[in-house]
Amino acid sequence: MVPTDSPQTLPAFSNARVLVVGGGGYIASHLIQRLVADGIRPTVQAGFPDDIRHLEIDLLEGSLDDPAILDAMATFEPEFVFDLAGRTDQSHSRDNDDTMAASHYGNARATARAIWGPSLKRWVRCGTNEEYGHNPVPHVETQREAPVSAYSVSKVAATHHLQMLASAQGCPVVVVRPFVVYGPGQARGFTPFVIRQGFADGAFDTTHGKQTRDFIYVDDLVSGMIAAATTPGIEGEVINLGSGVETPVREMVETVLDIIGAGKPNFGAMELRQGEILRCQADISKAERLLGWKPQVTLREGLTRMVDAARPVADG
Repeated sequence: MVPTDSPQTLPAFSNARVLVVGGGGYIASHLIQRLVADGIRPTVQAGFPDDIRHLEIDLLEGSLDDPAILDAMATFEPEFVFDLAGRTDQSHSRDNDDTMAASHYGNARATARAIWGPSLKRWVRCGTNEEYGHNPVPHVETQREAPVSAYSVSKVAATHHLQMLASAQGCPVVVVRPFVVYGPGQARGFTPFVIRQGFADGAFDTTHGKQTRDFIYVDDLVSGMIAAATTPGIEGEVINLGSGVETPVREMVETVLDIIGAGKPNFGAMELRQGEILRCQADISKAERLLGWKPQVTLREGLTRMVDAARPVADG
């Protein structure tokens, strides 16, 4: 983790009114812990706040569908907003079109109405690398988006809406696009699944693993988000936050199992998901140039930390 005296944490930011929207998720929990460690007591909106109740925060418990929650956010008059609201559902079912549209595009519009006022200095909104879809790698922010699911198309809609607010009306919003996030305490997703299988030392089926991903350690992502909140003059920008390294999924699996020293993957026993993105890599030159930000944790180092954090649970 970046030390608490990092120059990315500005004095004006430390003393400001900070709001975290969508505070019940994995990334948000690490962001909130970082803010608290840096001496900031954020106000946090969360529908499912069980994992953050113990932290020194002011909690707005409830959904963005609740007018009372939106009113409370408006009354708070935040100066800095970290917006991680919305459900993650990367399936290709058409049954969730309306749900995803409301969860991302709808929530972004509702949040804008609640938080945007004279006090707002910066709003950092989380997009997703999936907005790039099957575009050639490395994915660069100037590429036309090619969403592949209701989830990613709703993220694109939110991104375009916020860029419109920035360019046409001066809204101080920045959209960051995290790539594949991993780290200690993560319970959902393929990487935690591989760790559990490694500790079980059993055989498990997986794909051939030739598809690639750009894995970003959660603390590096949090540092990038804070840099996006505190860097002047970047309103309206879309900024990739990834490692910049294209890694085959098979390599990630083999690295986890090598760290654990156990596990028997059956590569190729499963088919790829329909429409699965085959290559994923961030061009992070814009983040380096605008934010002065670079990821610090290598994949093997981050996976080792993740395995070590999971080991007592597995051994217990």
